[in-house]
Amino acid sequence: MTKKPVISIVICTFNRLESLIRLIENCRSEATLVGLPLEIVVSDNSPTSYASEVVKNYARQLPSVRYVIAHPANISVARNQGIKAAQADHIAFIDDDATIEPGWVDKMYATLQKSGADCVLSAIIAKPEITPPAWDPDVRQFVRKWPMPDGKLISLTRSGRAPVVVSTNASLWLRQSCFKTEAPFDPDFGLSGGEDLDLFLKLMKRNIKIAWCGSAQCNEWVPASRMQFKYLFLRAFSGGQVFAASVVHNADHKLLMAVRLMGVGVLQSVVGSLIAIFLTMDYCLRGTKLTAVFASLLLKLAGALGKCLWFLKIPLYQIEARKQS
Repeated sequence: MTKKPVISIVICTFNRLESLIRLIENCRSEATLVGLPLEIVVSDNSPTSYASEVVKNYARQLPSVRYVIAHPANISVARNQGIKAAQADHIAFIDDDATIEPGWVDKMYATLQKSGADCVLSAIIAKPEITPPAWDPDVRQFVRKWPMPDGKLISLTRSGRAPVVVSTNASLWLRQSCFKTEAPFDPDFGLSGGEDLDLFLKLMKRNIKIAWCGSAQCNEWVPASRMQFKYLFLRAFSGGQVFAASVVHNADHKLLMAVRLMGVGVLQSVVGSLIAIFLTMDYCLRGTKLTAVFASLLLKLAGALGKCLWFLKIPLYQIEARKQS
């Protein structure tokens, strides 16, 4: 008789055949080194249901790999379907373009148990598939790190501020306290992103605890297309939008919060633009290449502009999906 899994690893996927296979193999061989009963749930968000054939190859193997269709294309739909299909009381999310280091599940589960938290976030290390640009050698937009010990609680304010990025990738959740509703991830954020911050802010109203587990490492593989400045600028702009939208959505006084965030965005945009103009003049006169300082400023400016236009969220995931197809 097959044991009920202790942990369900949910992989939401959209037309990434090679990386999906890589992650499934990675999870099957290295997720646990102490034999924790696991299952892998592949939540297929692609319109063609491409992953069904991949999962068939793992039939009757352990740990079990199960398949669920998640339509329409919407990351929140994919996450919610993965939760519904999961059999375990603890649910981990790993993006389909990532891999994990040996014992990742063991460390995350131990931290959850010892800390008494309801959710645990692991470190994320960027793995660029080509040499990264000189203005961002560490590919910082895809990194999550925090110099704190395992079990340290992460404080998230109602204004969305935290000492480390809170996102769904590389996370472990206690179903009983975190996923009480039919659709915990809001589909209104499913095309733009921000569904994870929105959920975290909802959970903070119920005093849910989030813990850090830096000893567990997830690797996010970053293709060349995601290291282009125009993509990162669009991503930063969208990030500003969904940050503000999530905070407003969960605010007690939505109008006041919207005015406040837009005011902050306008101020940051004005100051950032003035500094950018000065740096642009120097940049043109010297004929130098894009520097780390200038690139960082422009990305922050994009985020500030996004806050000003939070109510017009761009469908970033759809834009990326078109490029994949």
